Amino acid sequence: MDDIYLIEIRLAMTKWRIRKTISYIGRLFSIQGFLEHHPHVTLFGPFTLNEGVSSRQLIDILSQVAAGYNPIPFTIDGWEMRQGIHGNVIAFPVRPSDSLKKLMSSVAGILSPLTYSHNIWDAHPDSKWFHVTVANRMDPVQAATVFSVLTGRQQEQPPRGILLRLRNMLRRVISRRKGHPVRPITLDDAGLRITVMKGEDILTEYDLLEKRWISNDHSHSSKSWQKTLALFRQQSGFERLDPLPSHNEDIFLIADLHLGHANIIRYCSRPFLFSDVREMDHVLIKNWNYTISPANRVYYLGDLRYGTDALPALQYRQKLKGNITFVTGNHDDGVPDAVPSCLLDYGGFRFLLVHDPADCRSAFDGWVIHGHHHNNDLRHYPFIDFEHRRINVSAEVIGYCPVNLKDICELIREHMSRGDMTPILLKYPYCTE
Repeated sequence: MDDIYLIEIRLAMTKWRIRKTISYIGRLFSIQGFLEHHPHVTLFGPFTLNEGVSSRQLIDILSQVAAGYNPIPFTIDGWEMRQGIHGNVIAFPVRPSDSLKKLMSSVAGILSPLTYSHNIWDAHPDSKWFHVTVANRMDPVQAATVFSVLTGRQQEQPPRGILLRLRNMLRRVISRRKGHPVRPITLDDAGLRITVMKGEDILTEYDLLEKRWISNDHSHSSKSWQKTLALFRQQSGFERLDPLPSHNEDIFLIADLHLGHANIIRYCSRPFLFSDVREMDHVLIKNWNYTISPANRVYYLGDLRYGTDALPALQYRQKLKGNITFVTGNHDDGVPDAVPSCLLDYGGFRFLLVHDPADCRSAFDGWVIHGHHHNNDLRHYPFIDFEHRRINVSAEVIGYCPVNLKDICELIREHMSRGDMTPILLKYPYCTE
């Protein structure tokens, strides 16, 4: 195994969430022995080097490709099952950006003459399956059993005998619980480093922000990784470096800052180091004040702070610019003059502003602007859901900066004018849509 190499992109913001989900699936279906413990997106390999080619040459030639790329965006979306090299694979399919497709093709083109790949698809990069493995090396019938329960869909060749009974038993157990056993994940991420694996160990990583190889300090809790995340936020627009001009009549919205709440970094895949909640608070407050002037009207749709380590709500309020109307969230207490909801007429539309869209009156026929769901269920609560007239302004969905209501209205008019009901998943520059 020590002479086997793999070129991959390790998950960045979504790593904790994906690993937690994989672990839960393993326990739910008793398939721990088949799980992927280091989730990643494979770029090339596994492979061995041709005779006369050294690790140093491999790294040098990869540098020629990697230097031309910035962070690589992609979206993890749903479930998929395929036949792999050593049995069936259940995975999170990855919706690649153009830059991810180009990177994979470039890596295949430059490494193929120097290596022997054990992955037949490396010779056909245009047909490569982009995915993050959940479990592999599974018997086809076993995999079909698990997959049919995860998706709720009957497979073309249903399991027989004891595995058929197992599937039905699992469905009965799960049906007694509330909701789906494992909600399909839809999350955005970005490759920040290209990782070279040798055997089971990281040989080196190329940092796409700093444009250099890192041969140690690969932990996602290190100061090096904290710097990488900071550079990523600044490049992607998640951290504003200068104030933006606004007109006094502009109206802004945002929800779910969860100031002081360290666990929200993991739960919602925020681009911050888990151990430094103060850095998150500093960036979120700076983004707010670099977007909003003291004269702007701001509607804050709930959950300002959370946790025993958070400051009192009034102290956070004193740090934020603008004429703010607070709508109460399920975690709010001590927010002065907060209201449960409010109506707003703007740009020819009627909006109901509420924290949780489940609290909306069923008879309301306008647009509901809400928070509460963060980026935890983007299939049902994307940034703009034109079919159900819902707009999700949770901080993670709108790029951690308050969104201008004028921009929302322009997007609604644009889509309505051409009859396009396709939801807008996220509102920020680097997402893959």
